[in-house]
Amino acid sequence: MVLEEKLSFDTREDANLFQKFLREKGCSSRIAVEHTFSGEPFFEGSVADFMTLIALLEKKDAEEGEADEELSFTKKDLENRRDTLNEFFASHKPGDILEDSTPTQMMARVQSIGAESDEAFRKEAADKFVASLMILGALEDNNLLEETEDGNSYTLTGTAKAEDLRVMYPYTDFPKISAEELKECCISSHINVVSYEKHVVTAGAEIIFVDTDELTDYLDNADADEDDSARFIDNVFFKQAFIAKVHDLIANGASSEAELVKSLENPAFPLEGTDDVISFDVSSEYLAGVLSDLRKLEVISGKDGKIKNL
Repeated sequence: MVLEEKLSFDTREDANLFQKFLREKGCSSRIAVEHTFSGEPFFEGSVADFMTLIALLEKKDAEEGEADEELSFTKKDLENRRDTLNEFFASHKPGDILEDSTPTQMMARVQSIGAESDEAFRKEAADKFVASLMILGALEDNNLLEETEDGNSYTLTGTAKAEDLRVMYPYTDFPKISAEELKECCISSHINVVSYEKHVVTAGAEIIFVDTDELTDYLDNADADEDDSARFIDNVFFKQAFIAKVHDLIANGASSEAELVKSLENPAFPLEGTDDVISFDVSSEYLAGVLSDLRKLEVISGKDGKIKNL
């Protein structure tokens, strides 16, 4: 049905809640799960390898009389990683239990800090959160962690020099690198392919009867992509405007698809309730689909040539 509209959610729970909202508005819907693959390329090597690479690129820039601010930023990030990891290993030993160290637990601690807290204190807490996430990721990527049986903490299975740990940086952080330079610094490419699961709600043709302000109010507070939600609402609004114009043309005597297509060729029509105008550039096939949906919704009746409003 051409009047249907789709909106994706990350979780089944959010999709179910939207389906419930639609049902309360008299709109049918169905939920389907879609799986997609997405690959993101990274450069992978040890901290020491990347330090060597950065030194090589800095030397090349100096010879060419150039200054790369992005490279300086990446160097600072790498040095911070190295220093933070070395501080961590200096104060921990294999077998240590890392309490309250899951990402969810760490985020909960940050969120528990009230807005009335000192700004410097809140910044320090946020910095510690970022550093803790980095440490956790580095330990996991280098197989130095085991999750405890209760799933609430980790056991440190080993220690290492930060310089020896494997790390990854996106391709975009090193846009000028050559294959020879990568090989010289023992850095390889690593493409991380991730599967994503989306829960797609297909709203039935009855969506044209749902108030777009109510849709906006709901989706403003729903856990859905902001751009996708805006596109969904826009599409519903445009379809409502289109159907209103078709209904008006039928009321004024158009009774066939050919007559409707001809009438819709006008440059623009006033948009009801506004000072704006709207134009429709639709195919005869799309119009036929709309008319078919409107018959099923009992908005119009009659075969081509005898179309009338109900």
